[in-house]
Amino acid sequence: MFGKLFKYDFKSNYKWYCITFAILLTLSVFMGIIAGSILRPEAMNRYSEHPLSISGVIITFYLLFLLLFSASCAVFLSNTIIIIRRFYKNVFGREGYLTWTLPVTPHQILLSKLLSAFVWTLLCILTMFISGLVIFGIALPITGYSFNEIFKYIGEIPDLWLWIVKYGFLNLLQILSGILFFYLAISVGQLFKKNRIMMAVLFGFLIWSVLAVLSIFLPSFLNPYGLFSPYDYSHSDTDFEMMLDAFLIIRIVFELVKIFGFYFTIHTIVKNKLNLQ
Repeated sequence: MFGKLFKYDFKSNYKWYCITFAILLTLSVFMGIIAGSILRPEAMNRYSEHPLSISGVIITFYLLFLLLFSASCAVFLSNTIIIIRRFYKNVFGREGYLTWTLPVTPHQILLSKLLSAFVWTLLCILTMFISGLVIFGIALPITGYSFNEIFKYIGEIPDLWLWIVKYGFLNLLQILSGILFFYLAISVGQLFKKNRIMMAVLFGFLIWSVLAVLSIFLPSFLNPYGLFSPYDYSHSDTDFEMMLDAFLIIRIVFELVKIFGFYFTIHTIVKNKLNLQ
């Protein structure tokens, strides 16, 4: 039953995601062509001889950049809105009457929605990454540079994959805690009989404020001289890396505490304090 819930929730808005992804990637193709055309040596020489001829190209470039930026914002903003809307309607809205009559447990409902939102968020990030690759992959050959040279240069960065794995894992945890943060605010807001949306926004802001203060004080665990005292850069690179690793561990533990705390608070509310409208 969990698989059916996940499949239904995942496919509920796939058309909108596909449209926004297609628009973003199409604009990336045009951006790569325009950027490559502007930066190629022949064009630069022509612009130096005829400065007025570049004005139309620059205007086109800025307009395309604005459209590309708007499409990128639309991808992430629409994803956030869909995550919030789907959870509220399916769990606490009118659709909740049907959801809670299904032969499923609260864990299955919550986990299916969390997994669906997590996968779509990863797909949004992947689409943004592919968009950047498309732009550079088209622009660089036009300007006379090899696209493989970038990967060769990036591959020479020491311990690159180790840092990607470590901080990539932290980012995955932050995505999960971010999704659960929205779910928690919505769940707390529905405890009230009136003004549920307003109360959800209010408690969401309060929870975010508390977490922001806690995250600010996290570095104090690594600095024995106090939170605002400067770091002694006379230490060796090994000491600095050890400090970064310790900070990373604390951040990971902090995110794990948030994830489990958010999830089981939401589970307790939907199991014992469910109040559909």
